[in-house]
Amino acid sequence: MSSNIKPKTPAKEAPTEPFKRAVTGCLRAIARHPEIEVGFAAERPGLVGGKARLPEPPRRLSPEDAAIVRGHADSIALRLACHDAAVHRKLMPGGQQARAVFEAVEQARVEAIGARRMHGVAQNLTAMLDDKFHRGKFDEVTDRADAPLEEAIALMVRERLTGVVPPPAAKRLVDLWRPFIEERAGRELDRLERLVENQRRFGDVVHDLLDSLDMGDERSREEDDSEEDDGENGAEDEQGQEGEAAESEDSERMSVEDAKASAEDRPDSAEDAADAPATDPARITAQAIRRTARLDPTRTG
Repeated sequence: MSSNIKPKTPAKEAPTEPFKRAVTGCLRAIARHPEIEVGFAAERPGLVGGKARLPEPPRRLSPEDAAIVRGHADSIALRLACHDAAVHRKLMPGGQQARAVFEAVEQARVEAIGARRMHGVAQNLTAMLDDKFHRGKFDEVTDRADAPLEEAIALMVRERLTGVVPPPAAKRLVDLWRPFIEERAGRELDRLERLVENQRRFGDVVHDLLDSLDMGDERSREEDDSEEDDGENGAEDEQGQEGEAAESEDSERMSVEDAKASAEDRPDSAEDAADAPATDPARITAQAIRRTARLDPTRTG
């Protein structure tokens, strides 16, 4: 007996779904996080609660649109692969402006690692940055007051590390600040290139750069305050032992020396680990990128 009920046809897949799958696979491969959740939305892209959020691609996807989405994905993936959050927290300066510069320069560092290894990633990141600064109307800026210093420094760091000039939409912003930055911190910028894969040493040079731009005082004051506190606490401890017998003076000196030796002999494995070169994404991800390229033949990264 035949039925008049027609079988349900499966819902037609949106035209951007194969592209989204390819981008997701590549992000996970570069980041070395095969299970990371990747979403696409009209909200600001970035890492949110351990999840990667990318721009929703338009239904009619142009090569430029595709490169921008890929650029955001590559930026997030490289942050996950080449950034140590513990080292970053330890080196973070105190002042608001200094923190903004430090954050922007660290992002430029991790992106430069990928750009130096993979030509397609470099192209995607340039497309993403050009779109970012165009949307912010920085291609129309004429005054330093409207040009964020941290963005200019990060773009100049990127230029030093990769040899790639700032994208067209950011050229005016960088040109406004370049003479000032080069005059005061050009030497520190030149030192960064050989340290790109060592986050800890790279961060130390960024602190020197901040000092050259008169933004390092906050960190210095915090360290001075900490040293003063330690000195006061040490004096109180010594006063508390003054009532001991005469022979306790020797033991007191020994205890102070032992305390200093203990501080000097603490295991430095964490610092050694921080000095180790950053993860090499190219070695790990080349095969995975080729696999995702089969899903999305237009993939350039």
